[in-house]
Amino acid sequence: MRAMDLARFGLTSRPFRPTPDTNAYFASCTHESALNSLQHAFANQEGLALLDSEPGLGKTLIALKFLEDLPSDVPRLFIPSSRFGRAADLFQTILFDHDAPYQGMTEHELRLAVTDLLLKRLSSDVPTVIVFDEAQHLTSELLEEIRLLGNLERRTTKAVFVVLIAQGSLRERLYHPDLDAFNQRIGVRCQLERLSADESATYLVHQLTKAGSRTGDVITDEALTLCARSCQGRPRLMNQVAHLALTMSDGAGERRVDTESVLEALTQLGVKTEELCEEMPIREVGQTMPANTDDNDSSHEDKLPGGSEIRPTRSKTTKRRSA
Repeated sequence: MRAMDLARFGLTSRPFRPTPDTNAYFASCTHESALNSLQHAFANQEGLALLDSEPGLGKTLIALKFLEDLPSDVPRLFIPSSRFGRAADLFQTILFDHDAPYQGMTEHELRLAVTDLLLKRLSSDVPTVIVFDEAQHLTSELLEEIRLLGNLERRTTKAVFVVLIAQGSLRERLYHPDLDAFNQRIGVRCQLERLSADESATYLVHQLTKAGSRTGDVITDEALTLCARSCQGRPRLMNQVAHLALTMSDGAGERRVDTESVLEALTQLGVKTEELCEEMPIREVGQTMPANTDDNDSSHEDKLPGGSEIRPTRSKTTKRRSA
């Protein structure tokens, strides 16, 4: 299968990447709030922080953005998978990443080695940051080990700042009596929410702009609105739908993504579209997202700017695309 012709759409790089890309970070209200909370927790020397949400909302991207923005002298470790069978595996991972010996030791020796490593790194009063992605897989035993690491300090400075990135199931588990001590140690709790309809449309335009689009003609207003509304505020799904729609438009020799391409992409990805047949206001491509006048408004109602209305159907279909 040939690569997409990016030049056809006036793009210089691929938009809607399948993996987190900090260069294309979109500063929505919920993402900025979470990022700021982590930064404040680190500055205030909290031992533990929790960031959770349902899948596909950008938790890993926030974690990577947080690590990227740290001062250069801060030691950091990103653990992409928290599926450890035992505590020794966790300790070996930390030691391996810091180029320290990790083989041929008992679990207790590994624990002491990690403790010594983290305390030595604290010589300049800068804690080591450890981010555990997919932290919902951590067992109660491992959470207790992490709690103990979070307690390490020298004088008044914490030796480690731990960030847990997890799905909502972990937050529910933390209320179990066995995890009460761990739960009490969490200094900051952040939760990502879905984007509003207007934020979703702005997100799509932002991704295209970061990929080199200057004209705003890559996608029609109707197609933009349809993609933004149908994905219900989930950035990962928006990336999948938009990329597939671009691929099909490229395969059909077209220079612009229309509603037919988006509907076809939604169908291939198994996204229900029956409820999308209601009238939807069109959002002008490239329109700036209005400022949020109420910082406490957490409702994500669909508030796309006004305009003419469309009814997405396949009545104008002239040929079926395939990826």
